[in-house]
Amino acid sequence: MSKKKRFGVSQAISRGLSETIHVVENHPGIYRHIVLPLSRIELDPENPRKLAITLEDVRHGINPSDELFTQKMSELEKLKELAVTIQQSGIINPIVVYKRADHYRVVAGERRCLASILCGQQEIDARVFNEKPKGFELKLIQWVENTAREDLNLSERIENIRDILNEYARQNMNAEISPTLLKTITGLSLPQASYYISVMNAHEELQSVIRKGMITSLDKAAVIASVTSDTLRDEMLKACVEGCTLKELRHILSKGKKAVKLESKINVLKKQRGRSASKVNLGATSKPRVVETIVHSVLNQQAYLQYAEQFANIDWKHYDHASKSFRKLVEIIEHETEE
Repeated sequence: MSKKKRFGVSQAISRGLSETIHVVENHPGIYRHIVLPLSRIELDPENPRKLAITLEDVRHGINPSDELFTQKMSELEKLKELAVTIQQSGIINPIVVYKRADHYRVVAGERRCLASILCGQQEIDARVFNEKPKGFELKLIQWVENTAREDLNLSERIENIRDILNEYARQNMNAEISPTLLKTITGLSLPQASYYISVMNAHEELQSVIRKGMITSLDKAAVIASVTSDTLRDEMLKACVEGCTLKELRHILSKGKKAVKLESKINVLKKQRGRSASKVNLGATSKPRVVETIVHSVLNQQAYLQYAEQFANIDWKHYDHASKSFRKLVEIIEHETEE
């Protein structure tokens, strides 16, 4: 069985962030490590993990009439599992927050925060910024925290990467967004980075299916993103949603490409057949004497008697001589019939 691919952080980035954290922890005016009361914690609506469940849901219960009731209940069950772990072993990794008036807004660690409330905790370990990290720095911190310690779904990962690249582009106006740049920033392998760029720029129908959670595999999404034919893409989307394997999906793509090529060839032939002819095909014959008969028939006409001498010494049994003579006759006729 193949190992599950993980959305990882490069050693270089992890080391760099660790060094950054070490530096800022020694400068209390920027960043500090403290214990915070959970009553003063609030979630950040811009966090790339798009949880439906809210602090109010966890503290006061989910209203059965809530239109997101089913999704929230599913998320609640997963939070309860995490809450059991926290109750038994505590929080290994502090959440990351920034100070906002009298409260602290979560930059990374939403699930740890909500699960701590569920298991009755009153306080939580936190790394605190005195002000909100800006732009690219914030997105990168959220990405590192979420991908290193929590399993984001495909839609969340794509949005997270989109945010990172957008912020990077704002700070570096001439930056060219490419798989190589994404690889450098995040530490992803070049093939994975290429897949993410491809899916981010894919047809809206594919992105919609991903947002709905109906496609969760990056590899499958990248295969579909490579398709330009609407018909083939629809077929592959349907097969993917119905649970086909990556191998089966690639087989559909290969088969579909062959069909598209065949259809293209047929259309070209149809166009060629339907195109107005611009030349007359005079045909061919295996009997040079036929050519001799045609040539003499023309030269016997009053208008062409003057050219008879040019054909006097032709060996009509010779294919090359007969062919050249016929071409020459056609040139003469074209000249004589020019308007």
